[in-house]
Amino acid sequence: MASKTRTVCFLVYCVIVRVAELSEGASKLTHVVSSNLSQVLSERCALLGVPPYGDDHVPELLASLQLIYERDHDVFVGQFHATADQLGVPSLSPANGAYPNNQSILVLYKRIVRDRSCLIQPPNAAHHVHAQLYSGDLSVDSLVRFINEECGAFRTTERGKLTRAGLRRERIHGNLYGVSRDEDGAECLRIRMPNTSAFVHDYLFRSRPVVIEGAINDWPARDKWTMEFLLKKYGNKTVHVKLTPDGNFEGVESAYLWQGYRRDRIPESVRAQLQFPDLVVVRPASAEMKFSQFLDLTMAQNKSYSVYLEYSSIPYYMPELTKDVKELPFVEGLLHKHHFNMWLSDGRTLGKLHFDPYDNLLCQLSGEKRLILLDPHHNENLYEGHIPEAVLSFDSSTSATFHRRQLLESTSMVMSPVDPAHPDLQRFPNYSKASKLECTLRAGDALFMPAFWWHEVQSYPDPLEHRNLAVNFWYEPVLTKEFPCAECRLNFNLFYRQRLENQLQSPED
Repeated sequence: MASKTRTVCFLVYCVIVRVAELSEGASKLTHVVSSNLSQVLSERCALLGVPPYGDDHVPELLASLQLIYERDHDVFVGQFHATADQLGVPSLSPANGAYPNNQSILVLYKRIVRDRSCLIQPPNAAHHVHAQLYSGDLSVDSLVRFINEECGAFRTTERGKLTRAGLRRERIHGNLYGVSRDEDGAECLRIRMPNTSAFVHDYLFRSRPVVIEGAINDWPARDKWTMEFLLKKYGNKTVHVKLTPDGNFEGVESAYLWQGYRRDRIPESVRAQLQFPDLVVVRPASAEMKFSQFLDLTMAQNKSYSVYLEYSSIPYYMPELTKDVKELPFVEGLLHKHHFNMWLSDGRTLGKLHFDPYDNLLCQLSGEKRLILLDPHHNENLYEGHIPEAVLSFDSSTSATFHRRQLLESTSMVMSPVDPAHPDLQRFPNYSKASKLECTLRAGDALFMPAFWWHEVQSYPDPLEHRNLAVNFWYEPVLTKEFPCAECRLNFNLFYRQRLENQLQSPED
């Protein structure tokens, strides 16, 4: 009997403590007003209750949610003191007579994701918010499910503990691969064909590059895509090609080399946001020509310039070729494919240091590529940011002359101003702290290059075929980030949330 009494007393005590917590929490709900809503949303998604409430239970409900999400970096819970027209929910506008006087209003506001692509923001851009009226059950369980789904959170009702998927995401974030100082200059890891589980947990989830030797040896394209075959099949097709005078594609150089450059051509409001306003990314010249002409130029040995068919969509330009390749088995059905491209040149091209916002499988059919790779965890060492652009012009009627005339109003967001082969450490001192891997990609190999890894790619021709031919698959990244943003870190891409919860399970599970 004494034992039962102690148990009952303990339970009563727990209930009293919990009620006290909720009462205290209700009185301490964080208050938001219209003037500071944008500041809150610049950091987090928010669920806000709008007093007065038609249900006396709502303040306690909000207090419970505030306790659940108090340690969460993605979610804010509080009260919003605002008029109906300040809520940003059209259905609650007094103008249409829909403002509910006796209803408890809960509104979810998505985090404002800064548009980093434009240096001139439109007026009041920061005040554009996405508001959603909550219409579900007024219960903690229902609201936690709603907040988790809409805000990308992973909390349980058990005092805000992480869900299994949330714990899995934390393990992924804590186990990302980076190039150590001891590895600087080391060769990329080379493996044989992995199974899906090994690829996911050892490379995909770790954002770790790896060369898969002989991955495409069984592709029909290896033997079939000769220059003769491509000429016969597509010789009369018009293609879009890139040209440079020296084989360097999209390097960075002084803007003073370009005709018409003046310091005052860039508005001061934009110039103040550029780390290096006196530099430009040099985009190659472009030309439309028959595929047969491009192949002739590729094979010519004494030309004074380089021509490149780069990231040319195979499904768009040459759909019949898709049957000659097979998506690698360890990613088939796993990742969402955005692009499938051909890269064909004379094998004397250098793609300068940059990153791509896609997970990449680069598959070498002919010739060789040597890459320098740098991880995306210390982007300040690579000076990530906006760099003004310029584009070469090409005059084929005057002995293939290139001109530096066209300065653009746009900027590049993915190029580094650093030249890894000849770094200017006086201007770019942080690069001295960067560590790199070196990867060699031979015919038959595939390179998994995770999204946002910096890379510079030197191509070499096959000694017999006198060409370099590769294809690549660009996938929706598993780990993503905002860019250009040197301080932004990789985060698990919520595009794959269901797979994180259901399929892509870690070995510990």
